[in-house]
Amino acid sequence: MGSGLELLRGYPLEVRYSAGSVERARIAANVTSRAYVYFSYLFSGLEPDIAIVVADEADWSSRQPYGLPFFNDDDDQIRPGIVVIPAGSGDFWIAMGEDLREANPPGYVRLLALYPDGVGGVNLQAFFDLVTIHELGHAFEVLGDLALPTFWLGEIFANLCLHSFIATEQPESLGTLEGLSIVGSQSTRLDARMRAEGFTTLEELEVHYTGGGDPMSPLNYVWYQYRWQRIAAAMFNADGQDGLVRFWNFFRARERLSAGETTPAQFARLLRDEVSESLGRAVETWR
Repeated sequence: MGSGLELLRGYPLEVRYSAGSVERARIAANVTSRAYVYFSYLFSGLEPDIAIVVADEADWSSRQPYGLPFFNDDDDQIRPGIVVIPAGSGDFWIAMGEDLREANPPGYVRLLALYPDGVGGVNLQAFFDLVTIHELGHAFEVLGDLALPTFWLGEIFANLCLHSFIATEQPESLGTLEGLSIVGSQSTRLDARMRAEGFTTLEELEVHYTGGGDPMSPLNYVWYQYRWQRIAAAMFNADGQDGLVRFWNFFRARERLSAGETTPAQFARLLRDEVSESLGRAVETWR
């Protein structure tokens, strides 16, 4: 993906973009390049070989809905890993906004102020520009051979990467980063609907996120992400970027993991003792 797209030069990473998306590509390249240097410093000089692909809907190729950034390390990519982000809005972003407008009307008012589209609605572009850093975290996770034995641990790690970078290097963007997850995670109506109609446990996520006979919906996945982002924020507030480094170091030491430690409760004890009291407690009390 991305091999036939335009090349944006002048960056340490390969950057490809759909026709007409050069300004969006520059925005993505600027923040991603800064985050790449930051993570490389934290993670012992690791420099994964990746490309940034800014794709419009016509060039999008993924099981993910258009608008939801993703990382891909398939063998046939233009680099060992690619971080793919949307060039603009689509039905998925609109659905997220409408979901919260229905589930949390007071919270939606806050979203209107944080992410205005200029015509009285919500445009999540500014938020998803930052989510690029989440996907870069996955690039370091996968290409750095981090031994994360569950999908949800990978998502918490990527969110911690995102929050640590923004809080440390770009704190003026914290409001943009946190607003959506605060509104989403505090919606009791959305929470009740997911518990009645969707999947909500960490065990269910492992079974249903990647598909199979009963895959979860994209908006169900977003419900998990709201909560993971709040966990990352709380962990950073408690531990700073040192917590991210401990997370990285612990899961790179494969011999410290037992094959029998597979349940959230077992991982909670490990995380509390070896990585972060805040993170371990969040996993232990997940409901």
